[in-house]
Amino acid sequence: MKKINSLLAISAISLFIMSCSSEEVDEPQGPAPNDNVSEATVFERLQGSTFRQIESPDDCATCQDEINYYIFSSDALQITGTKPDNTCEQNDIQSIGTCTECATVQEDSVDKLTLCLDSLCQTITFLSDDEIQFDFPAANQKWTAQRFSDQPPCTEWDPVGSGADTVLGRLAGKTFRQIETTDSCANCEDEINYYMFSEDGLRITGTTLEGECEQNDYADFGGAYDIEINSNDILRVCTGNLVRLCQEITFLSDTEIQFVFNTPVSTNTWTAQLFSDEVPCTKWGFKAFFIEGFDGALVSDVSYEPFTATFEWPSSAADWAGFANANEDIYPLIFPNGGNITFTAATSGTDIDVYLRLEYEPWPDVDPAHDTSSITISGTDPKEYTIEITPQGSNTYSSMIFYLMTRDQELIISSDIDINTY
Repeated sequence: MKKINSLLAISAISLFIMSCSSEEVDEPQGPAPNDNVSEATVFERLQGSTFRQIESPDDCATCQDEINYYIFSSDALQITGTKPDNTCEQNDIQSIGTCTECATVQEDSVDKLTLCLDSLCQTITFLSDDEIQFDFPAANQKWTAQRFSDQPPCTEWDPVGSGADTVLGRLAGKTFRQIETTDSCANCEDEINYYMFSEDGLRITGTTLEGECEQNDYADFGGAYDIEINSNDILRVCTGNLVRLCQEITFLSDTEIQFVFNTPVSTNTWTAQLFSDEVPCTKWGFKAFFIEGFDGALVSDVSYEPFTATFEWPSSAADWAGFANANEDIYPLIFPNGGNITFTAATSGTDIDVYLRLEYEPWPDVDPAHDTSSITISGTDPKEYTIEITPQGSNTYSSMIFYLMTRDQELIISSDIDINTY
C-alpha cells in the first residue's frame, strides 16, 4: 500500500536540485571572468558566471530530458531549468553564507569548492576554464556543466502558479482511481487506490480488490508537503529537508493523470482515471477510544467491536479532568477543511454537555490547540450525535481529549467514535 510517506520518491536534494552527468554542449562563448585564475579560489572564479548542463535519461537513473543553468553569485547559487523545448520547469535559489537555511563554505581553494548544507556536501572543481564538475558523494554521482555566456532563461519564472488552468486547478475537487496489480511495478500490490484532490491537499483511500478498506491518509500542501511546481503542465509536490522526496503529476487527458517518481535506482510510473462515484473508506481507520481518564475522570464498562463505555466526571475530580484518546494510530490528525466526530450516546437521565479538545502534542506541548463547541447529550435512549470541528488549516494534532461539562452523571457511548475529515 502506498502510504503518504512512501508514495513519494527521491528526485531532489535540498542542497541543490540534483542533476547528473551532462552531455557535451557547443563550444563556450566568452572568457572566464577572472584572468588570474592561478591565484583565485574556485568560488571567486565562479562568481558572476553561469554554467549550463544538458541532461538526458541516459545520464543516470533519475535524469530527465532537461537543461539546467547554474548561476553563481557571492551569496547564492540560483538554478533554473527548462525542458528541451525551453519550457520553464525550475527556478530555485540556495543562499550561501551563515544564515539558518544557508549552504556553508567548508573549503574554498584554488583547486576545489566544497559547500555543505548540514551533513550534505557537494564539491565543485574546474576541469578547464570553461567546464566545471559537481561531485555529490552522498548520492555517489558526478556531473559536468559548461560555461554559458547568454542570458539564462527562467530567472523570473514563478514555479508555483495558481488558477483553473494549472494542474492543481484542474485536479481540485476531483477524484482519480487507480486499479493496481502486482504486475504494475516492483512494489505494487493487488489493490485499488483513490486520490481525492483539493486546493489544500491530497487524500488517499484504498481497498483490496475485494473492497476491504486498507488506507485512509492525507497529505497537506503547505504543511509537511510543499508545492515546488504548479504550472499548466506539471504539479510537483515534495517533502523532507535534507533529502527531498518529490512526486510529479501530469494530465494525459481530461480523464487520466500520470504519477511519476524516481529513486536512485529506478523510476516508477502509474496512471489513474477520473472517478465520479462515492469514494470508499473515507471514514475507515479513524476511530477514537477515550478510555484514558485522568485527574479523577472515570471510565468503566469498556468493550470493543463496537466500542462501548460509560463516562463520569465526579465531584471529586479536578476541574480539568477528562478522557484522552488511546488510539495512537490515528495521529497526527489534520482538518484543513474541518471535520467532525460521530457517535451514539445516552445519559442516565440528566442532560450532559460535552466537547472535544485537539492539541499539538500531549501536555505540556499543547499549542496550537483547539476546543470545539459543546453539544448536549439528552435522554436515556441512544441517539447519534456529532461534534463539529472547524477548519484548522495546516495544524496537526497528536492529542485528542473528550470532556464532560456536567458532574456526577453517567454518559453511555454505545458505538464506535468515528473521526471524519472534509
